[in-house]
Amino acid sequence: MTAEQAVNATPHLQGKWERGLQALRAEDRPHIRAADTRALTGSVDVDTAWMRIEPNANRWDFAIGYQHEDRTVECLYWVELHTASDNQVDVVLRKVRWLLRWLKGEGMAMDGFERDIVWVSSGRTDYTLNGPQRRSFADHGLRQTGGILRISRKRG
Repeated sequence: MTAEQAVNATPHLQGKWERGLQALRAEDRPHIRAADTRALTGSVDVDTAWMRIEPNANRWDFAIGYQHEDRTVECLYWVELHTASDNQVDVVLRKVRWLLRWLKGEGMAMDGFERDIVWVSSGRTDYTLNGPQRRSFADHGLRQTGGILRISRKRG
């Protein structure tokens, strides 16, 4: 199954897969740098699609598909573009918990892909993780990349 097929098999996301980074807001696209833009298979705006269904939830932003040279199937980059300051760490942790619950439920068609869950700073990166937050990042597979997510040709 391709990432596009998985998106189309997911409730509330059917028909929302866009080529390249087109599902991202224009101001968010510069935060993603792919070594080979032709390997970007597409993207989907999960946050906007779920806004009507769960308006008060801390929803995850985007999924971006990428075909690495050393993989036979696409990898999904789950990207949250969000302010990176101390008072936002818990918000992003709530968002990642939402994402992981959703992937086990209605998003299960997208759960089988190799993935990275990434918090990309939408502005300045200025936060310090305390011990429990650091453990929670690790437990949820969440990593913070600063202001740019760089996707390399090989997953390695």
